[in-house]
Amino acid sequence: MSQEVKPIISGFWMGQSPGHNPVHVIKFGGSSVNSPVHIKRAVSLVQDVTENVQRVVVVSALGGITDKLLEAIDAALNPNDIPDGLVETIRKHHQEAVEALTRREDQPALCEQHKALWLELDRLLSGIGLLGECTARTRDAVMSIGERASAPMIAAAFRAAGEASFDVDARSIIRTDQNYGEANVDDDVTVRLIRSSLQDLPRHRIAVITGFIASAADGTTTTLGRSGSDYTATILGRALRAERVVIWTDVDGVLSADPRDVPEAFPLARLSYTEAAEMAYFGARVLHPRTMRPVQELGIPLLIKNTFNPSAAGTLISSESRAVDLRVKAISTIRDVAVVMLEGGGMLGVPGIAARVFVSLAECKINILMIAQASSEQSICLVVRESDADAAVEVLRATFAAELARGDVSRIFAIPRCAVVSAVGAQMRHHPGLAGRMFATLGRSRVNVLSIAQGAAETNISAVVRDDEVRRAVRALHEAFPLARIRAHVCLLGPGRVGARLIQIMREQHEDLLERVRLNLRLVGLANSRTMLWNADGLPLDTVLKDLADGRATNLDWLVEQLGASRLERLIIVDATASEDVAARYPDFLELGLGVVTANKLANTRDLPFYHRLQRAARRREVSYRYETTVGAGLPVISTLKDLARSGDKINRIEGIFSGTLAYVFNSLDRGEPFSNIVQRAHALGFTEPNPADDLRGEDVARKLLILARELGMNVERKDIHVESLLPEGLHVEGADALFVALQELDSDWHDRVATARTEGKRLRYMARLEGGELHVGVRAVDTTSSFVRLEGRENVIAFHTDRYCDTPMIIQGPGAGLDVTAAGLLADLIQAAELMP
Repeated sequence: MSQEVKPIISGFWMGQSPGHNPVHVIKFGGSSVNSPVHIKRAVSLVQDVTENVQRVVVVSALGGITDKLLEAIDAALNPNDIPDGLVETIRKHHQEAVEALTRREDQPALCEQHKALWLELDRLLSGIGLLGECTARTRDAVMSIGERASAPMIAAAFRAAGEASFDVDARSIIRTDQNYGEANVDDDVTVRLIRSSLQDLPRHRIAVITGFIASAADGTTTTLGRSGSDYTATILGRALRAERVVIWTDVDGVLSADPRDVPEAFPLARLSYTEAAEMAYFGARVLHPRTMRPVQELGIPLLIKNTFNPSAAGTLISSESRAVDLRVKAISTIRDVAVVMLEGGGMLGVPGIAARVFVSLAECKINILMIAQASSEQSICLVVRESDADAAVEVLRATFAAELARGDVSRIFAIPRCAVVSAVGAQMRHHPGLAGRMFATLGRSRVNVLSIAQGAAETNISAVVRDDEVRRAVRALHEAFPLARIRAHVCLLGPGRVGARLIQIMREQHEDLLERVRLNLRLVGLANSRTMLWNADGLPLDTVLKDLADGRATNLDWLVEQLGASRLERLIIVDATASEDVAARYPDFLELGLGVVTANKLANTRDLPFYHRLQRAARRREVSYRYETTVGAGLPVISTLKDLARSGDKINRIEGIFSGTLAYVFNSLDRGEPFSNIVQRAHALGFTEPNPADDLRGEDVARKLLILARELGMNVERKDIHVESLLPEGLHVEGADALFVALQELDSDWHDRVATARTEGKRLRYMARLEGGELHVGVRAVDTTSSFVRLEGRENVIAFHTDRYCDTPMIIQGPGAGLDVTAAGLLADLIQAAELMP
């Protein structure tokens, strides 16, 4: 069923030894030699290597051929399937490549070599069909066909490109044991064979060597397992004392995480051998743990490059590593595992329990991926492949049958469908607290950790999680460590004018937030009064407003349920509505552990018990509740007041112009314009509420003053504020147009009030004032020298008179309304909320 191998080096010519030339071992995987176009690119990449280097090339089977050989085996095992079609497909693929790549004079010999391989493949498959089984030895013989077909052809492609090249069957130079499928290399014999065959090659000769395959001492074909061609390259690198080993693949290097889980995964510039080995063990697709061992012994650099993007720097693996700020370079995973648990109080202080576990599982060839034991010695946690879980439980129950009968071991069971998530970095040992940050990050993401482990080398910390939580875990850890960023999830309620502008700013500022602020804001929910959208993986900022029209009907109860069940870390509600119903939900949001950022004044101006409930919930749940924009839009009014109070300053008086709309109205009155015309123009310019009467009644200013009073600890209600309305008592009109007509009757009165103030050297302003426990909102005549007069347009100005700022008050001045400043204020609150949430 298998072919014995004699030493074969096709076209070999020893020639004179040129001395000790630097050697580069260059390996191309299947994706890099998938077609004639790809093979020509590979040839060109080798030709680009400096002329002063001896080039040794390792090749895999052509892309897809290994899978087709496996299909052929499966087909041969099924009497209803005929593998002839698959073999013909393989033959035709190679024939087309020979014709496209090689010189005419090389083609007859290549075709004969390939013909012999296809006949051998036919015999092997026929034997499998007759016996109805495929042994590991036979499988290796079949799998070797791909590399044995590709190497002579690629060597001929080099000759067609003007290079002196020959192919080498690695079975003649790499010796292994008979552990078919993943054979163990006999290092001493292999080094001797490689050096005797290849060490003194002329510099201009390119050796093209089959990857993946080797042979046992009896000449039977063996294979080196997953990523075996990479292993072949590093075996050759060690034996030839190569200057470097280069592995050309289809990605830009070793990535910081699996891009299927983390689209933002990025190539790592440098890794140490230890880091690379840890990543390979924990699932890095580009590497296999055994690949590093041969080159690590001699400190030979290993470079991972992308055949399809050769200008990319790639990843250099060497004895040196490049430290990063957080000392965690990558997040790796092992999927399809199970946790096997042994529990029982009778294990306390009993020596040899762990040894019996290891021995019994080893005898059944069950590999333990991870182990953890409680310090109380009352439980042992093992991680095994899920396919081994049932067998492991049976073996352990048999091993500890006596202990189970006595009750010393209470139960042995498996938790299926798990995954191991690992943080990898060589510098982790020098920086305490990383484990705490890792598990805090998982906790914020509502990921339940089943078991933890840290190796003695301290280059990785591993956690076992449920498989359905692994993507959330990996994304959160990758954001926190390799990217060194905070990630926050946003649900925006009210995509009206302010909300829509906030989305636009988030889109425009996204890259700057990532790079400068180190913050990744991800919009996951959007709702207006009619429809809503929800996607825990994120909504596209460029189309979300358009997509909202096709969303599901708005249902706040359903949305709250989704928010609570999403288990997203740093989930923040942004309220850009003026809705009483939404404001009433704030306690629910906060109790769910959600942050709240709002421009809606209604929540903080409801009755005192509700206000205190909000503040207590935010403190108890340790979540952000921010409402800066409820008073000054983008002006830092509330934060300044809090800072003054927290630093011990006493606030004696607050006064100012709190309404941009009314600032515009009274600044215009100074110019002698009719009151009704000013209000109508302000409405047309979008400066007022949809119903301008809401501005003119002074309720907006009263709410702002109430918020500031409560921030100072005053237990006041709206009824405690004296408010002067700009509308006559009893005036009730429907709609803005009717209001403008009614306001004309007030024009003469306002003209007279303005004139009277002017004769006294004063100007009229609509102001709020807090002093001595009294709160007033209304029209005041102020001196022309006052900062309250020297305003333009819709500017607000707020003055804090304190013990420290007694002679000259602290003044905050600027636009207190407008789409841009309000949306920017919401974004500023959102950034701070994300940064402050644990």
